[in-house]
Amino acid sequence: RTLYLTNWFSPWNIAKFHGMEMYSEPYWKMLEAYARCMADHRQNTVITQVMDLITIHYDAQGNRSFDFSRFDRWVELFKKAGAIGTIEGGHLGGRGEWEATDFDAHRPETLNADGSVRPKPSVKVTSNEEREFLSYFLPALQQHLEEKGWLDCYVQHLCDEPIPQNAESYKKLYSFVKEFGPKLKTIDAAMCNEIAGSIDIWVPQPQHYENDIKFFEERRKAGDEIWFYTCLSPKGKYLNRFLDYQLIRTRLMHWANYKFGLTGYLHWGFNYWRGDPYTDLQNDWLPPGDSHIVYPGKRGPMSSIRLEALRDGVEDFELLKLLEKKDPKKARE
Repeated sequence: RTLYLTNWFSPWNIAKFHGMEMYSEPYWKMLEAYARCMADHRQNTVITQVMDLITIHYDAQGNRSFDFSRFDRWVELFKKAGAIGTIEGGHLGGRGEWEATDFDAHRPETLNADGSVRPKPSVKVTSNEEREFLSYFLPALQQHLEEKGWLDCYVQHLCDEPIPQNAESYKKLYSFVKEFGPKLKTIDAAMCNEIAGSIDIWVPQPQHYENDIKFFEERRKAGDEIWFYTCLSPKGKYLNRFLDYQLIRTRLMHWANYKFGLTGYLHWGFNYWRGDPYTDLQNDWLPPGDSHIVYPGKRGPMSSIRLEALRDGVEDFELLKLLEKKDPKKARE
């Protein structure tokens, strides 16, 4: 498996739609079923919400410690199932308004010595408070990954879909990451070119890549890696995996991976169900089927015909890579 493949999924939806408490033993058992489904469909990169899975503790003297037990169980579960691959660290920040000039910082749960939960501060990712937090959080994360032997298969998200209006905020956060976690490789779905030099793995949408193909070739020459992603768009002539598209378009997405040398594919909607997953396939502004590609069954996720077509395309990609070793010219043809 040489193509990186990630379908973002909601751990909370798994608990909600199967009637389970988050991180209870029945929940972990159900999560195994989802991990096996992902691996069976050649997913090998797993979104891992570090801010939800890692807890910070303070003792009575004010000493700080990190609890990675839930994070470790999560990673080991997906590794055992065959879905890791690559650990895809969840975002360090986000935004409430699309054109916000500065991203909001995300924080993990922090407990006092008496077990009470500290309120999460409302700070921006460019603030001195965020720099101070990252000065102890990222070294602890990096050290733990090294101790577990997971550093080489870990990539870190900063903030999703940066645009020109918040490119400077993104770049400032990247500088903090490289200052305090210099061994962490970064990745993000990117919607602007202004962050060049502040991202290691670009994940543009197809129309972005098509319109700026020379730019991305230059970034590849500079050592950056290029994947692609789909979310809400593109439509029209483009390949995608919407419910009302011909299945061949879903399969051919990974022929596009091969044709353009794009080494990964990311989609946001594995199980972002809303309402009835079987009938509510087009919600609000979402195109039909964009929110999910599996359905909640009694014993775990049930696949869709689109997920089967996606797997066929990934297998085609790997067959082309095998042919390339024997006859590169034929593979290109």
